[in-house]
Amino acid sequence: MDSTLERREFIKRVLLAGGGFALQWSAPLEAQAESPQSFSPNPWVRIEANGHVTILVDKSEMGQGVMTALPMILAEEMDLDWSMIHVEFAPAAPEYAHPWFHTQATGGSTSVRAMWQPLRQAGATARELLRAAAAQQWNLPPEQIKISQGVLQAGVHRATFADMVPHTAHLPVPHTVTLKSPDTFHLIGKPTHRLDSLPKTTGSAAFGLDKRLPGLLTAVVARPPVLGSSLLHYDASIALKQPGVRFVLPVQSPTGQGLAVLADTTWHAMKARDLLHIQWDESAHKTRSTASLRQEMARLLDSGESAKIALQRTSTPAIPEPSGTTTLQARYEAPYLAHAPMEPMNCTAWVQPDRVDLWVGTQAQGPNQQLAAKLTGLAPQQVNVHTQFLGGGFGRRFAPDFVTEAVSLSRDAGAPVKVLYTREDDMQAQYYRPMALCQMDAKLDAKGQILHYSIHTACDSIALGTGFESAIIDKGIDRTSVEGLADIPYHLPDFQVRWTPFAPGVRVWFWRSVGHTQNSFFSESFMDEMAHAAGADPFEYRRALLTQTPRAKAVLERVAQESGWGQPLPAGRARGIALVESFGSIVAEVAEVSLEQGQPRVHRVTIAADIGTVVNPDIAAAQMEGAMIYGLGAALYGEITFTDGKIDQSNFHDYPLLRLTAMPQVSVHFVPSSEPPGGVGEPGTPPIAPAVCNALFRLTGKRIRSLPLARQTL
Repeated sequence: MDSTLERREFIKRVLLAGGGFALQWSAPLEAQAESPQSFSPNPWVRIEANGHVTILVDKSEMGQGVMTALPMILAEEMDLDWSMIHVEFAPAAPEYAHPWFHTQATGGSTSVRAMWQPLRQAGATARELLRAAAAQQWNLPPEQIKISQGVLQAGVHRATFADMVPHTAHLPVPHTVTLKSPDTFHLIGKPTHRLDSLPKTTGSAAFGLDKRLPGLLTAVVARPPVLGSSLLHYDASIALKQPGVRFVLPVQSPTGQGLAVLADTTWHAMKARDLLHIQWDESAHKTRSTASLRQEMARLLDSGESAKIALQRTSTPAIPEPSGTTTLQARYEAPYLAHAPMEPMNCTAWVQPDRVDLWVGTQAQGPNQQLAAKLTGLAPQQVNVHTQFLGGGFGRRFAPDFVTEAVSLSRDAGAPVKVLYTREDDMQAQYYRPMALCQMDAKLDAKGQILHYSIHTACDSIALGTGFESAIIDKGIDRTSVEGLADIPYHLPDFQVRWTPFAPGVRVWFWRSVGHTQNSFFSESFMDEMAHAAGADPFEYRRALLTQTPRAKAVLERVAQESGWGQPLPAGRARGIALVESFGSIVAEVAEVSLEQGQPRVHRVTIAADIGTVVNPDIAAAQMEGAMIYGLGAALYGEITFTDGKIDQSNFHDYPLLRLTAMPQVSVHFVPSSEPPGGVGEPGTPPIAPAVCNALFRLTGKRIRSLPLARQTL
């Protein structure tokens, strides 16, 4: 059989092993596979005859460490010399489609989870091909050849991987390979220096904002102040007379109609935008306010209108309600939130007659490629996506707006165009975490045991309008709307979760930890309410409900041990606890809190987590810390509100982030596990808000049911 065809078949098997679907090689990779000057047995690694080793990373690097963790997985199975590795971003191509998403993209804390098996399989197969080449050259059985750190050895024979490159081109791909036993790992599980640290430290790392091209125009867009507004009339005559201004062009994007100023520099474009005279029709949503949205959500909860059952678990047989039953009711609220990455949205596009080039920090290479093809009429393979480092993603850089505008404007202007959002543009772009209102009801027996527990939440559907409806909406239920409610780890024989869709016209989007972020605040806060009503310790109450989920129980016990739960604290301090299972991982957090001038002060956060097999402990710990910080800042300060249809917040002065002065001490503890890797980038976010609020209840006796804490009276 032709070796190229066998290599294609290998890619099919690798992707199927990871839960994906069959794809073929692109022409450049076929050429590499046949070249005697390089060995490229799969889309992720290339070994040159001169010893140069390149690993291609097909996910986005936004600080989560995949540019190190993914190469570690491949290098482990291949037994590469880590010091010889060079890493690059992969192009947008079908062979790099996410095994679970079926398009090239990064999100959902899935990079390591989804690529764990495919990359191990790819590395092991490449290793055995090199072993077979050496066996053929040395006329020895393959099993006699040992491999370590990129070197093959058998008796007096010794060769590097590079030495074997000329001898691999026509070898058949083995149908089965044996993966390494974890007890032989020399990279996985070890703290390993991040490969992107040096370029980011020296400033050589290429972020989207850094791209420069000859003749590049910078575009800023005047957008409607009220979502859903239409452009009635504009006068650009004064703006067009300004120095450096080249065009004023209407543009249509997912954020609505806009008017773009294209100029030689960012400053010229921004100044000219201020001189545009625009008349908008704002009548559609002029009366929108946060108060009116809250009122409508409350009406939906009270009436039960359009409610959908997401989970129904009933005791069999039904348990009669005993005497001494306690009824608990509570209503929780979470606001809209912005993503607020440090690098605002940007994309550089160059549309030419026969190709499109995009330089963009994106989480959606595949969707961006398809989008640009649709806007230009070219084939997807004519669209080249050059992935840049991301200055924060959090889900925001999965959105299509900034790419749509860049491609459209480059097409219309006939020049390379960089679309740049100011902080205000990004903050008010209306890609938000949903606002949610949640009704919690429970009945406890005289001993505090949960007889019945029901949850009813009302919030926007994230899935609608994303293109991922079929993957996220199941039997009419947007799973992101009920995650953190319908999948809590506790044993609850009589349990119901309902969801009412709420569609007020605000654009919502994936936000770090998605539905778990607000829903875990609801469910873990109410779990504390039930513990208090039962007269039980919050830790002990939870532990008693985890008899059927031993991994969650072990995490809860570990966080209690490491935090000193139950031990005395300085006067004026209290601890709160929360446990959340999300993205294939289980995380518990304990927050130690006091009040300073009526505001919460978080002194210490203890994190325990079972994330399955830990690829790089340093990166995993950093992600737990960063995710917690992101969630803590949102819990303390974060909210997007509306007045007369307009967004009240615009920059960090009225949408503050957590400052160094408010940073608590943090410790991270991983529960040993032999399970496949779970998510790391997002699971640390959901537990912190309920942990802090539960601590505040123990401290003040006041139950916090609405965020952010900055607008609460404590």
